Amino acid sequence: MKRLVLFDLDGVLLHSRENMRQAWTVVLEKTAVNRPFEDYFALIGRPFKDIMALLGVTSEVQQIEKIYMTASFDFLAQATFFPGVRETLIQLRDMGVKMGVVTSKDLPRTKAVLAQLNIKFVSVQSPSDKFRGKPAPDHLLMAMAEAGEDPADSLFMGDMDTDWQAGCRAGIDYVHAGWGYGNPPSLTPVLASITDLPTFIL
Repeated sequence: MKRLVLFDLDGVLLHSRENMRQAWTVVLEKTAVNRPFEDYFALIGRPFKDIMALLGVTSEVQQIEKIYMTASFDFLAQATFFPGVRETLIQLRDMGVKMGVVTSKDLPRTKAVLAQLNIKFVSVQSPSDKFRGKPAPDHLLMAMAEAGEDPADSLFMGDMDTDWQAGCRAGIDYVHAGWGYGNPPSLTPVLASITDLPTFIL
């Protein structure tokens, strides 16, 4: 049995597409950014500043991120947990499995979301100036170090290609959330529901 399960947040635990769309609409209204939401959404899974670079937005990125974050907080009620998330996390906890979160969402919003679950996570990793964001393996490695577990005893669940790349580079087994926002890489195990996870890790 896996001793540690690490989760991506958006698209795995949290259904936040509408929250992102509304926050991006505010960005379009208040800044010179003119890329449609679909372009932004296709790149989620990376830190915000990395997404901006890939979209060709190179000026006032910090201010744009602040506008996006503020709007996202305002529309936080539009983000809800996927069906079965709470029940599955409680089941894993009762099985003695350690859990952590490795996300590209900033720490303030991540904490606000996770506080609703009332579940203890041994590690919560968000973008920082000290480590590279996904698809780099840095935060997965940090999460395993904080949990005191080796990659062989750990599993990462994500929904974007960046998650899979990060898992491969960290040497951790990866499972794809079939209900998420991205298509699974070939030959990657896919779960249809998060409620299948406890059986999968046995």
